[in-house]
Amino acid sequence: MDAISRRLELLKLEGLGFSQAEIVKELSQKVGCSRRTVYSDFESRAAWQPVVQSVVDHERVLLKVVNRYEQIYRQASVRLLTVSNELAQLGALNVMQFLGHRNIKTTLMYTQLINLTEDEYTYKVAKTVNEASQLIESGFDYVIDIEGLKLFKKRK
Repeated sequence: MDAISRRLELLKLEGLGFSQAEIVKELSQKVGCSRRTVYSDFESRAAWQPVVQSVVDHERVLLKVVNRYEQIYRQASVRLLTVSNELAQLGALNVMQFLGHRNIKTTLMYTQLINLTEDEYTYKVAKTVNEASQLIESGFDYVIDIEGLKLFKKRK
């Protein structure tokens, strides 16, 4: 790998958020050069970076950046779906155990009869401790404290 390719790779790794030490370690192993060579690339960066960036096609670089953001978005979406799916599985197992079912299929059959997608709540405000305790006893859940007032919610 020549110096230009090494320096482009340095900029790429830096754009991905790697630290200087990580870049030096990665490039010295990948390129097969000494760590000092990569450190000197960092030190002489003011001289070579404008030249390298003028040679590079800006539209291609912009396309790479956009593709990178799309890739990060896709990965985050997949992770979010995975986590919410895992939480749903744990919730179903807890419900199965609570209801005393031996088979998860029975629990799923009963839980799918309930429509939980509608997030309709009844909200109440408590000004005193007595009001708050009455709301909790009647099944309301504490949400937040706003200006000294406690907000509670309960699914309709």
